[in-house]
Amino acid sequence: LHYALGVVFVGAVVKIREVGSDDEELVRLVGEATGAAADYFEATLNSPFGEALLKARVGETVAVRGPRGLKQFEILEII
Repeated sequence: LHYALGVVFVGAVVKIREVGSDDEELVRLVGEATGAAADYFEATLNSPFGEALLKARVGETVAVRGPRGLKQFEILEII
């Protein structure tokens, strides 16, 4: 249901792009990191990235504060 609404949910693989960049990345929102090798990186719910992604919508831009300061990412697609 969330997939159809374009809302990021736990278990979703999301295509994102940092604002100002052409590089697209895949992120999977997880409750706990599995460490599994994949074509995406995992963001846990309690991480700054996971908190920003949860319930974000396709087309929105989210802000994430990390070690190198604030970065903004556009939510492109839920795969």
